[in-house]
Amino acid sequence: MLSGLALVTIALMLVVLFGVVDALHFGSIADFFTPDPAAAAGTLGLVGGAEGVTLSIVLLGVMFGIQTSSSRYSPRIIGIFTRNPLNALVLSFALASILYTFLVRSEIKPTFVPMASVAVAEVLAIVNFALLFPYVLYIFEVMRAETLVSGIMRRARRSLKRRNELMTCVAQVSDIAFGSIQLGDMPVAVLGIDVLGQFLARDYIPAKKKTLDAGWFKVGHAELPGASDQIINEVNRARTWFEYLVMSNFVDMVGLTPVHRKEAVHAIAVATRNIGLAAIDVGDPEVAELCVRFFNTYLRAAINRSAPTFASGIMNEYRRYAIGALEWRRDLAVEAAAHLLRYGRHFDEAGMPAIFGAAAEDVADLAIEAHVRDPQVSFRLAQLLVRNLLDLIPNARPIGLNGLFKAVAKLTCWAMAADEKDITHVLVEGIAAAPPDFVDAALGRMESMQTGLFWEVNERVISFDWVEQPLRDQIPRLRRALRRAKSAGNGAVVDLEDLPQATRNLVPPPIQAG
Repeated sequence: MLSGLALVTIALMLVVLFGVVDALHFGSIADFFTPDPAAAAGTLGLVGGAEGVTLSIVLLGVMFGIQTSSSRYSPRIIGIFTRNPLNALVLSFALASILYTFLVRSEIKPTFVPMASVAVAEVLAIVNFALLFPYVLYIFEVMRAETLVSGIMRRARRSLKRRNELMTCVAQVSDIAFGSIQLGDMPVAVLGIDVLGQFLARDYIPAKKKTLDAGWFKVGHAELPGASDQIINEVNRARTWFEYLVMSNFVDMVGLTPVHRKEAVHAIAVATRNIGLAAIDVGDPEVAELCVRFFNTYLRAAINRSAPTFASGIMNEYRRYAIGALEWRRDLAVEAAAHLLRYGRHFDEAGMPAIFGAAAEDVADLAIEAHVRDPQVSFRLAQLLVRNLLDLIPNARPIGLNGLFKAVAKLTCWAMAADEKDITHVLVEGIAAAPPDFVDAALGRMESMQTGLFWEVNERVISFDWVEQPLRDQIPRLRRALRRAKSAGNGAVVDLEDLPQATRNLVPPPIQAG
């Protein structure tokens, strides 16, 4: 508003300044500013025409904003402009001013000038001119994606209990993210993904049990178009239809994102982790387990698209989510680790073996993190790594096997340094089952490597063969332990307990009559 007020103020100052000089020919200032009927009629005609031009500029700005935003993102963005109260106020004010000016013009007679009405018409014209420039700036500001998204999210927070309004807000933000991905505008796409994740984690999930009734969670195919009957039944049981809606859009974005634009997929993984951790904080197991399923879906989408650049970011956030679950659902953390290794093997089978090593390192890091909270979880993760190593040895790809073995070896060195005898025993027995030549060569590379930097610039910074100096000192002990295990002829590994299943509470299929 300051820019418009400054423009009008300068004009009025110039009128007053030069008006004082011109008024010297009159008996008083009042006589100078009092128009005769002809002058009043001409002034009102000019005012009406100028206000019409102002209105046309306003309409042009609104139409330009609507057309540009809708063509860039989605036609659903039109609703943001049509329901904007400021747009309605400016347009209504301009129309009312023009109508008032026309009516006042009809009151002017050859012998009479309605001075008060003429003065009000001039004031309305001045206000219109003062609003024009800041309003045009406002329209361009509203067209910015950041402004659109923040406005939509404010409306979504006010519409938690209005399901249709909330779905519209999610659809609009999703459209902005989709359109930005297609245009290569990754900062805007990441912004849209972030605000959707933050809305679920900070606003919706904490308020879910407090403010929403049971009927709000009952949906059908109208709310989830394209979903199967099983999906409808499951989200109705678990009360997770809204989370499912948002994260399903995330899956579509993973499928749409170019393989070289990994930042959008990383933002999706971060948003999913935040949603899952928020569910853990409020004690919502259904949403927490749903996040695990969606993490797996992102990894499957990355495999289908042969996009290993997506996998590293997803797996890293998956691991961080599992670490966050350790305090509340340790079985969920073990399940997440099992999925990481399972999808790592799928990447290996699909011709992307380096991802398997990254998955194994994530599980090894999770085992170390879990030791402070529950050593039993670390033990089970060690069993999990060893079981995968034994399964992979007969027909593994060299790169995938090397990455998995290095993760097991590093975890073994940590267990030895921490004096965790049970974990060390399981890991040593597993390594002893591997071919001796392969083990000796791998441990030799780990001992001799002088720098940890990977020799290429990609998703990895630290080489698989690198071991920090305190743990590297354990490699000679590991060699001696392996010789003892070979001479003892054990090679037996403790059986892996059944892992918890995220699908244990799924809606059972309907019983067929007859």
